[in-house]
Amino acid sequence: MPGAACLPSGWCDYSREHERIRREIEGMIRGYVEGGSDEYYMPVIVAPYGSGKTALLRHLEWFSREQLGVPAARIEFSSLVDFIVERYGSIHESQLPRVVEEFVAERLGSREGFFVLLVDEVEESYDVFRGVVEHETSPLRGLAEAVRTRSTRVYPILALGPSSTLKEAVFGPVAWRSRVFTIPLLPRGSIHAELRERLGGVEPRVVELLSNTAWWASKGRVAWARLFIEEAAPRLAEALERGPEAVEAILLGDEALSREILEGVPLFDRRGYRELKRFLPIPGLAPVLAALVGPVPLSLAEKLAGPLVPEPGPVHGFTRMAVKVEELVEAATAWMERVARARDIGQQSVDHAVTVLEHVASALSLGGMLPFDTEYLREMFSIAADLARELYGDDPHAGYLLETLNPDMVAPEPVRMREPVVYLRPQMVGRLYPVASSSPLIGCARRAGPRQVREVVETLTPDELVETLERLKGVLGLDGIEERYGVKVYLAPEPLLAALQDRIACSALRGEKIAVIVASPGEEAAGLPKLLRGLEKLGFIRAVRAGPRLSMFIYSLIYNESLGLPACSLDRLGPSESRSLNVYAELLRSMAIEALPRAGEPEALAKARTVEKVLGSLAASLAARAAGDPRSLEEAGRLVEAHREAGRAAAALARLIPAPEPRLPDVAGAVEQLKRLVEEVEEAGLLGAAPRCGGGTGSPVLDALLGLGGADAVPSAGRVVSELRAAMEAARSVAVGPAARAAEQLERLASLLEGDAAAAAAALE
Repeated sequence: MPGAACLPSGWCDYSREHERIRREIEGMIRGYVEGGSDEYYMPVIVAPYGSGKTALLRHLEWFSREQLGVPAARIEFSSLVDFIVERYGSIHESQLPRVVEEFVAERLGSREGFFVLLVDEVEESYDVFRGVVEHETSPLRGLAEAVRTRSTRVYPILALGPSSTLKEAVFGPVAWRSRVFTIPLLPRGSIHAELRERLGGVEPRVVELLSNTAWWASKGRVAWARLFIEEAAPRLAEALERGPEAVEAILLGDEALSREILEGVPLFDRRGYRELKRFLPIPGLAPVLAALVGPVPLSLAEKLAGPLVPEPGPVHGFTRMAVKVEELVEAATAWMERVARARDIGQQSVDHAVTVLEHVASALSLGGMLPFDTEYLREMFSIAADLARELYGDDPHAGYLLETLNPDMVAPEPVRMREPVVYLRPQMVGRLYPVASSSPLIGCARRAGPRQVREVVETLTPDELVETLERLKGVLGLDGIEERYGVKVYLAPEPLLAALQDRIACSALRGEKIAVIVASPGEEAAGLPKLLRGLEKLGFIRAVRAGPRLSMFIYSLIYNESLGLPACSLDRLGPSESRSLNVYAELLRSMAIEALPRAGEPEALAKARTVEKVLGSLAASLAARAAGDPRSLEEAGRLVEAHREAGRAAAALARLIPAPEPRLPDVAGAVEQLKRLVEEVEEAGLLGAAPRCGGGTGSPVLDALLGLGGADAVPSAGRVVSELRAAMEAARSVAVGPAARAAEQLERLASLLEGDAAAAAAALE
């Protein structure tokens, strides 16, 4: 394409970002082969199908061999997985570097020096790979660590599509041992430059609008953009000169336009075109607007389709007012950054959202201008959110941020164009040039509509909902995540959370790891109920919120499954709806991984155990009293003072007799820890307020604070008391006043720590 630097390998730098990614990975390969660094990283290349992953791997293979003289092998991941299965059956993650070296050596017929291994289609065989490589966090951890320390002669470079596989493959320990590179979409400007050169004699406005169409047909994927540019665009340009009938013949009969980007997702949807004609009865206008995406100047539209009366309809509009793309994107960026800060969403999600919005807005514009129509902008933001979900399957927040955009809040001051324009609404553009995840409603839910779906789902009983969700987990792949990470995932419609909260809370308090994905398809989110909100603060559960469209998808699945009708079975979905199911299911898996509870036990439970270890039976007594009245902990000051006196006595005793000074527990620290724990439980709104679950957390102190009982089960501080008793007996053997006084102080502290709950409490009075 004009302006793109194409290399002998066939790779082209279509943008500065394409060039940056290429050069950076080349530098990483050179650095690993030549050595000299303290640490090295494993590159991971990410991009949707047709965006250039394989082309980049092919270039890196050429670069390694021709520029560096290093042997390189480009493979599909399945061949490595097959090698492991056939030769070893299964291996441990620590063995993977050696096994990969064996594989490459056999592949290239050499065992000397360094090798570059370029691995494509990782997501296609990752599930099998995970099953044959024994691991704790990620089966790639051993290989990534070997790369980091340069202890393997093979330098692997992985390529895969955006999905939950990406998040899982580089999850946890692998994240800081790898570098992820996302190949950008092809900018509309690059397509425009290519078409200007190819269609030199065509009206410039037609060329720019055809550039929009090329972008929408390909969604910025290089391979599909080239197909449209080389085959469909010249034929459409020629047909536009001959009239609307000729254009329609190309739209419905061109072989290139009938190709599928993904299964069930064609470049141009003929069924969508028939819908357009049904809603746009103006003769000749439908084929023109379908071929020329964006605001078509009225003079150009009349030249191509005949005289027009500027009357808007359900799928098209007329206007003379516009907003500048640059100003709109700037305002939208500021808004999404604000939302991200409020929702604790990372900057990368903002960057993804902004990138998609820039592409979408540019590909709906003419001369940098978009029609000013709040409903038009609202639909554009919605389409951008759908596209973000498709492109960034590992980042569910990108689509959510775009959904938060409100034209009334972010639209800049409109300007007046030189003449009126006619345009298709973005939702119709998305119907003609479909996005895989364009509708969150599938199956019978699509026919029922959002209102009926919500009414049915929100009237389910908790038992019905849980049973339905358990059946759906297999369809969504959530059962595998539960098994791998030892976690229970709840997909919970927000209106039903209050009815589910006791069930979720009891599971969490009994020690289950809980991840909650909250579905809220409405504009306003009420938030978690008090009990779950408190448990989240204490670290017992983690909850994440799905955006409105992902939430409606969850509702859609629950609706279809709860009806129990064969006609509504997810097995009967068509190709397009199956693709939507796969896209949204990927997002849910990514969200579930993101919601995984942190390693180890909840922080509140860890604090309680620390207190119990020091204060023994007294701990639960203090906690039980604090649950009724947090101020009662002030009486623990008597215990702290007793501890200080005993400490002084122990030090004096060590000077009087030839015995080691007893190691006294940090009673003051434990009391302070207990006070903080009481404050945290009270702040979480759970002091004495947990549901009765027929069991407890395993910590009598925490059970007492939550109102679960169990104080009698607290162990005494046995070892500490034994040491105090030994020191006390030694003190009594010395018939001098200071030793006797030391013995009394040690006796007092020992009694406080070893007595039963009632005696210990009485000792503080």
